[in-house]
Amino acid sequence: MLQDKEDKSLLWRRIRLYLLGFGIGLLCVYFIYGGKNIKILTPGMLKLDQLAAQTISFTDTAICEMKCGNISKDEVKQAMTDAKVDTKKSVSFNTPHLLFNFTGHTPGGRKLNIICIQADTVTRITMVRDMAKPDTCKCP
Repeated sequence: MLQDKEDKSLLWRRIRLYLLGFGIGLLCVYFIYGGKNIKILTPGMLKLDQLAAQTISFTDTAICEMKCGNISKDEVKQAMTDAKVDTKKSVSFNTPHLLFNFTGHTPGGRKLNIICIQADTVTRITMVRDMAKPDTCKCP
């Protein structure tokens, strides 16, 4: 195929042109998306956005644990926006009310473990625990 020098130089010219176009494309992508904080959406993130957008209610146990751990409702909502769903501990198939277990960080640096149940248009939070502190609460 590439017997003479003209064919080899033509191939080398095409490769250089391709690499130049590829490099220009990389630079364009970097300047368009490089400075933006774009998150890659995962199914867990989509589910957390859906849960946070619904009406949130707290069980008596969750309120007791929040008082014991000095955790506010705003911290729980902030932790829900930047959390990671633990799929091994969550029950989200073949049940009428889906149960989600996730951990999230608050702007104050606390790491919260939150368990909630999704029922139609209501997110019912059943447990909120600060993972850095030992569990000393005697909540029902």
